Amino acid sequence: MSRFAALAAVGARLLGSAYDEDRLVEYLAAQLDAEVANRCVVAALMPEDGAAPLVRAGGAGGGSPTGMALRRATVAALDDQARRADARAAGVVVAPIVVRGRTVGSLGVQAPGNGPIPAADADFVEALAALAAATLEHGRALMATLALLDDARRQSDLLDAISDAVISCSADNVIDSWNAGAERLYGYPAGEAVGCDLFALLATTCCTDDGEKIGVRQVLEDLEDTGRWSGELRERRFDGAPLTVLSSVSTLTAPDGGRAGFVYVNRDVTEQRRQEHAASHDPLTGLANRRRVVNRIHDAAGRVHRGGGPMAVLFLDLNGFKPVNDRHGHAAGDELLIGVAGRLVSTVRGSDFVARVGGDEFVVLLEQIGATERIPAVLRRILDAVAEPVALSTGDMVQVTTSIGVVVVETPEDAAVEPERLVQLADKAMYRAKQRPGHVSFADKERDERWLDDES
Repeated sequence: MSRFAALAAVGARLLGSAYDEDRLVEYLAAQLDAEVANRCVVAALMPEDGAAPLVRAGGAGGGSPTGMALRRATVAALDDQARRADARAAGVVVAPIVVRGRTVGSLGVQAPGNGPIPAADADFVEALAALAAATLEHGRALMATLALLDDARRQSDLLDAISDAVISCSADNVIDSWNAGAERLYGYPAGEAVGCDLFALLATTCCTDDGEKIGVRQVLEDLEDTGRWSGELRERRFDGAPLTVLSSVSTLTAPDGGRAGFVYVNRDVTEQRRQEHAASHDPLTGLANRRRVVNRIHDAAGRVHRGGGPMAVLFLDLNGFKPVNDRHGHAAGDELLIGVAGRLVSTVRGSDFVARVGGDEFVVLLEQIGATERIPAVLRRILDAVAEPVALSTGDMVQVTTSIGVVVVETPEDAAVEPERLVQLADKAMYRAKQRPGHVSFADKERDERWLDDES
């Protein structure tokens, strides 16, 4: 067989075999032994994992001192190109196996007794080394690709095993990927979700951690500044069911440093928020209960202390509620309470706070009112709104009025009073209000006298 035919056969064998570097070294040594007669031959290869070199020797005198010297020279050539030149001058052919500019192996041939190596043999050794290099580059690239694919598969499996929804989007929030957690949470299969606008698909509204609604622009500004945003999202499933989602968003950076997109990690907290709402709200009217109003007063007092302006705590009790209950029944009383609750909420500002703290008792918190001179006008609106007749589902019309006790929190000293104590002071003032025309009383004597003067 000609050397060209031998190289072709070797190439076909190498490229057609399962990739195994240990076998590759054995095969190279065998081919050298077969094609370069009566010579000591050595094949050496440095594994990618940094382990000890793979070395196979053979041929005439492979175990002789000459063969052992060749073995050492061939292995040394893995790290030192100058030694290969020195070896060639001494009648030893050591051909490097070079992959992407790095020597990863070598083939060595030497005649017993250091006889000359014919040029044809030397050329064959070098050609075989070049062929081995091509095989290694192909094999290692293939193995690296398979490793990347396997790693991607494992990451995909991991993402699908995560209970949270993990969603990646482009810079304009078009969905790029949608894991199994997202399918379970939202009900849309990945094939339907990918390519859609995330916010449009899920009817998303962004909120802060405490549930206050904010615009998408604010979220994008936070992402622009810090690369991250966390908060709540109010969304909808494929069947229209509402969801409350705790979301953590991170920015994906493009190679040029720009914004490539976003990754959302979303966790369903709908049931948790429902339970929290039930624990802090009145089931009849939907207003906050006493527990929540105390926390809200505490927060509002903190803003007063920091110079955020005065606030007022109003304690309301309905006048004439018991006769409605006695005459029309408890269902009618419930309708009346719901109607009064709605009127209170619509009468005050959206930033104010209304709670039901007892049977027919309510607390209204007027936050950051700017000037205390505005309080009387709010009180009159509340008195008028509550006094309007309420139409029951039975067709009957009923009417109640309200008595209001007022505590104004204006100074840091006022703000230092415990929230429960503020509610108690307003409650005490409300009982005085029941005994006077106008049904309003301020806990502060001076303010109370001014109110009476203005109303007289």
